[in-house]
Amino acid sequence: MENKFNKLFAVFILVAILSTIIYIAQPNETDDDIQIAYSAALYAYNVSDDRELIGAATDVFIGKVIEQVGNSTEPYVRTHFSVEVLETIKGDVSGKVIVNQRGGFQTINDETFLLLTEGDELLQPSETYFFCTKGNDERGYTFIPVYGNILIETEEDYQNTMKRFQKALAEEIPEKLPDKREQQK
Repeated sequence: MENKFNKLFAVFILVAILSTIIYIAQPNETDDDIQIAYSAALYAYNVSDDRELIGAATDVFIGKVIEQVGNSTEPYVRTHFSVEVLETIKGDVSGKVIVNQRGGFQTINDETFLLLTEGDELLQPSETYFFCTKGNDERGYTFIPVYGNILIETEEDYQNTMKRFQKALAEEIPEKLPDKREQQK
């Protein structure tokens, strides 16, 4: 079982390295002298199935982005946002939390890049989103790229999103990745 975990871990490391190469290799010019570079995301489960998406998440909620509060580059580029939780669908998240987005601005050799997962956009302050996140540690809640952040523009969007993911929660398909704690027993 440990060998299977080591292989899975190696695949994730390889994906991270390839994503970084793709980020830098595919820039697109913008009007602001900032290049946008996209990476492809590979997932260990079917993220287009709401039941699997919610099964892989620890916390699922609707929240309003207050402001960007920072960024980091280790182990990969992330942008951190302060978010006010409006409604919780799964987990015990509440109040103001830090939500992390894979991607953000990074300067490489005096050039500024906006690094994003293909199909994703940087979160915007004052906007409301559905978040499907993994874990809460000292770094906050990190959402699943592209599928784990859905912009909610109207009250109808809000209600439809709540119904959609409450239904997915009732039919949740739990994540099947090996648990490191179980392997250590």
